[in-house]
Amino acid sequence: MCRAIDVAAYILNEQGRLSGFQLQKLLYYSQAWCLVTQNRPLFSEEIRAWEHGPVVFEVARAHRGRRSVVASDIDGDPLAISADDQVVIDAVLEAYGDLSGDELADLTHSEDPWKRAFNGVTGFASNTIPLDSISEYYSTLMAGDSGTAERHHVPHFPVAPRIVVSEDDYEWISSIL
Repeated sequence: MCRAIDVAAYILNEQGRLSGFQLQKLLYYSQAWCLVTQNRPLFSEEIRAWEHGPVVFEVARAHRGRRSVVASDIDGDPLAISADDQVVIDAVLEAYGDLSGDELADLTHSEDPWKRAFNGVTGFASNTIPLDSISEYYSTLMAGDSGTAERHHVPHFPVAPRIVVSEDDYEWISSIL
């Protein structure tokens, strides 16, 4: 599992300059879709329900006071991201990367995990958005119809091809390898 700051550095390397709003929401969606597609968290840091949407405090602290952020502004290592995690993050960036910070905030505000967790407070007194709530909600979106997928910008994930062979063929292939 990587650190949220490493994921932020990877996102900034791929997207270039972003607002703090954009970066925080892209981190949130990366965590959400990793939970759904990999059945595990992408990073261990908590995501909190702040007034303007989901926030990873450790990353917010790294870009505090900046109107926009680039990779060199934070101390993350984009090379710490595994190839499997890059696939998930890249799909998230493809789906959500062109949305403004306000559009991303509006989208997260319309979705159950943030709505259930937000207690009207920003900062340390804010509630954590539970990973099981995130996983359950976005799994439902993934299984939803195309209209739901389009409204919520559900990413398209590449599927690894599977080759089905008979047991005899498998034994033969194994014997020559």
